Amino acid sequence: MLTLAKFIRNMLQRWFHDRYRATQTMRHQLTDAAHLVLLKRVEKCGFFTVNPVDWNIFSVKRSGKQWTVDLAQKTCTCNKFQIDHFPCSHALAVARERNLDLTTLCSDYYKRQTLIDAYSVPIMMVGDPSTWVVPSDIVQRVILNPNSRRQAGRPRAGRYVSSSERTTTQSCRRCGQPEHNSRRCSNPPMINEGPSRGVPDEYRGKCSICHSIGHNKQTCQNIDSNRE
Repeated sequence: MLTLAKFIRNMLQRWFHDRYRATQTMRHQLTDAAHLVLLKRVEKCGFFTVNPVDWNIFSVKRSGKQWTVDLAQKTCTCNKFQIDHFPCSHALAVARERNLDLTTLCSDYYKRQTLIDAYSVPIMMVGDPSTWVVPSDIVQRVILNPNSRRQAGRPRAGRYVSSSERTTTQSCRRCGQPEHNSRRCSNPPMINEGPSRGVPDEYRGKCSICHSIGHNKQTCQNIDSNRE
């Protein structure tokens, strides 16, 4: 557990440092990812026709379709504005019509300053245990191991199968018995005198001369005919 805690602390310390350092190279009010999305949506603004209804509500039209944008409530009938808290292309067309700053329509979650505040607090190192200042009541406290009992019997060899998994019965190629394979088999090999129950024919021994099931090359009756 201590090794896992140290690994998580080192990882968070590295992440906070790298992300805070990345914010120092950003040149816009928005983060770099949000700024790119904003530019892509601004490119579509020139194809819309904006008609004012009042000071805050506007009608945006294009190719027979119409949307209603409310700048005061920051909503649009396309629902992207209120769901993402980020202006859609219709709201950006209205903002450009009124010469507004486009970043004022964006939520604070997309702004660079919010990202700086999130990673401004560093993850400090724990230090050597000899330098720790531990209160006396914590030092005198004795922590015992949890009360647990070992289950009776041998430990389970395999894992528990999930209910969504398909269960199959494994059969040994050597003896034909289920629930083990040929490597772990301690039973005598099966005699291929007839079809074995539960074992497919492709898993049963075949003659190397005539490729039939039930005998081998030493007892093959067709050895002379195959040689001729």
